[in-house]
Amino acid sequence: MTRRRPSAIPCMTDLQTEIPLSGGRVTRGVVRVGDTVRKPVTENSEFVRSLLEHLASNGSDFSPSFLGVDESERDVLTFIEGDVPEELAYFDEKTLRAAAILIRKFHDLSSELVATDAASNIEVACHNDLSPCNFVFRSETPVAIIDFDAAAPGSRANDLGYAAWLWLDLGSLDIDVSDQQRRLAMFLEAYGVTSPKSVLESMLERQALLIEEGRRNGDDSLSAWATNCRNWTRQNLETLRNA
Repeated sequence: MTRRRPSAIPCMTDLQTEIPLSGGRVTRGVVRVGDTVRKPVTENSEFVRSLLEHLASNGSDFSPSFLGVDESERDVLTFIEGDVPEELAYFDEKTLRAAAILIRKFHDLSSELVATDAASNIEVACHNDLSPCNFVFRSETPVAIIDFDAAAPGSRANDLGYAAWLWLDLGSLDIDVSDQQRRLAMFLEAYGVTSPKSVLESMLERQALLIEEGRRNGDDSLSAWATNCRNWTRQNLETLRNA
């Protein structure tokens, strides 16, 4: 990828107040300034910029647009109006279908940006955190995806495994396994997947990774939650495979 210096955004005036964004799952230090979002630059910023520019140039209205950098060397993105969930929840069938269709649109567009490689299982640009907490809702419907900081080339199943886990809140003891089987089948059908096998395999892998991340960072609550979810998924794997 050719490196280039992103365009500069004019300096902020005293009238432009920085409002910290804490809803959903956002990177630390993210603020809103007027109709823009300012984000600290990371090692992955160059890929994220290219991805957002690619999506925008292909008519996407479901992701932020990259506008350049500001005087503090932060990435500047468009702000998308709407509501962002702070926690997982039980979403109805209409909402789950809308989310799956949106993810499919993102994957299809992003596939044009990456060099596909069957040997490395690279098909699309994965968001890598397709939780409901990284979606913007309007009228209780998901309409946009935000926080692409972890985006990287990967497989559809890898992104879908994590998305299905969190959108369905798999592992919650408040939701019957038969209901989860039905909801998983509907979610994957809306995306266009005919078999849940690879998605479930990726889901188990992501759950294991999150367990290790929690242990590594001393986050016992994260590790315990992911462990419980993984145990539930393994215990009900045969039922889910028949989704």
